[in-house]
Amino acid sequence: MYKVQEVATIAGVSVRTLHHYDSIGLMKPSNIGSNRYRYYNDDDLKLLQHILFFKELGFSLKKIQELVAEGFDAAYALSQHAELLRQKKERIEKLIENAEMTQLEYADAREVSNVERFAAFGIKQTDDNIKMYLDVPEQSAAGDEEAYEDFSEPDEVLEEVNFTEPEPEAEQEIPVNDGAASAKPEKEEEDLEEINREGERIYNAVSNLMHLPPASPEVQVEMKAYYTLLDRFYNCSPKMFRGLGDLYATDSRFAKNIDRHGAGLSEYLKDAMYIFADGLADA
Repeated sequence: MYKVQEVATIAGVSVRTLHHYDSIGLMKPSNIGSNRYRYYNDDDLKLLQHILFFKELGFSLKKIQELVAEGFDAAYALSQHAELLRQKKERIEKLIENAEMTQLEYADAREVSNVERFAAFGIKQTDDNIKMYLDVPEQSAAGDEEAYEDFSEPDEVLEEVNFTEPEPEAEQEIPVNDGAASAKPEKEEEDLEEINREGERIYNAVSNLMHLPPASPEVQVEMKAYYTLLDRFYNCSPKMFRGLGDLYATDSRFAKNIDRHGAGLSEYLKDAMYIFADGLADA
């Protein structure tokens, strides 16, 4: 098992970024110690490698979140990473050639036509369409394929987020606060506390309502609040809301953290999320 600072050092990311990935449900630690600190295993680091590949290829956190919720095939994803990186390499090599050619022009060593000047920019950039990662012949690694419908979302609304925050001089582990599942990345510092508070409130409220059917009005009021929270930061569709419900119930890491608020809450939450999503789809 690796502590959060060790993972940050190995992967070359900040501790704050790992905390953020945990808070939005993108990469949960496999174990939470009695001291409430995060501990990661090798499978967690493999997922982090995929996340960094996706970011290198220009995927937004929103799209990466959808892929993780969908349950992508890791082995198939690696072949796609390699292919898209080859395309990116070819484009970069052409851009370098273009820059070097223009250097010669500035040195009066050759003439450059306007067609040549912009030829390299016409090469297609790597595609961030998540469907290329989901179109696999076998059942997804997440298990029940039918539980994860294909996210046919419109082009994303949120702009790509670039984690280029400066590293604090001495980053400390922050005990886990398993709050809401989603946060708008570009506003992570100012919103994270608010998100965690609202998420904690919703989990505790639903836990106290588990004696009622998931379709009861009291529970569905909390589902509306939960959907509003997710939609505020991820443009959440009913289909994605159902997919997240499945993820919370079937992924042991999510289920363990959610069930801290009440035994069986993850399954109950999934049922309540399904009911609310179905109501939106019928609206």
